[in-house]
Amino acid sequence: MNNIEDFLKNNKELINNFAENYIENIEFPSILKESVKYSLVNDGKKLRPLIFLAMLDHYGYDYKNFLDIALSIELVHTYSLVHDDLPAMDNDDYRWGKFTNHKVYGEEVAILTGDAMQTLAYNIISKNDILEDSIKIRLIMLLSDYSGVNGMLAGQIYDIKQDSYYVDENYLENMHNLKTGKLITLPLIFAAIISNNDNDIEFLTSYGYDLGLAYQIKDDILDYYGDFKLTGKKFSDEDMITYLSFYGIEKCEELLDLHTEKAKSYASKLNNSLLNDFASLLLSRQK
Repeated sequence: MNNIEDFLKNNKELINNFAENYIENIEFPSILKESVKYSLVNDGKKLRPLIFLAMLDHYGYDYKNFLDIALSIELVHTYSLVHDDLPAMDNDDYRWGKFTNHKVYGEEVAILTGDAMQTLAYNIISKNDILEDSIKIRLIMLLSDYSGVNGMLAGQIYDIKQDSYYVDENYLENMHNLKTGKLITLPLIFAAIISNNDNDIEFLTSYGYDLGLAYQIKDDILDYYGDFKLTGKKFSDEDMITYLSFYGIEKCEELLDLHTEKAKSYASKLNNSLLNDFASLLLSRQK
């Protein structure tokens, strides 16, 4: 691998093409299929499936043999965005520079689209014909744990029900680790499990925790200050407590640097320049 930035650029289309072909070859209602493809195949960053593939490459595996597992990760992430954008949640009109799913297909189809993506993710892992059943069970359990009531869903509840809690520094950090950090950590652990590098999981978990916080802080900054032409979405968190509204821009930039450097320290302990470069790339991103 030359560097992580090249890897991401060179393989994003690979993920999109695989996703489109995979969904196209499944038999299910055409309007639902069209809606799934609309949100799944896009100009989004595809960071989670791509860092999974990059880590497999780092571990010496042919990452192209595991595009199905990468797709399962992206399906869960995309389903969460389709549901996040709904009027009952964030009520967003734009994602990836185009109308959100419910603006095109209606709320009912958007809800079912998210449901379809989530269930497909588990189905895809179960049908993998390379991995041993014991590994597939671990991946399914981890995906359920990190995206469910002990992970992303818990973080989303803390986010939309902020008025039911006392929001302080610890609350924000825990909320965003669950909501964002868990699905950034997940692909790293997936790669470690598949490649039989369980000894790396402890440091990968710590790396993912700090990188997830840095990612969220950067997102909050870009949501408010970013260029719509680059971010592809418009600011919609006026009534929510975010890192930016809680700390202000100067403190957010300090925290962004702090958590990025902490993530890099764990990458150094793993002697993993890939993860070090990935943290630097996310720090400097404009979308």
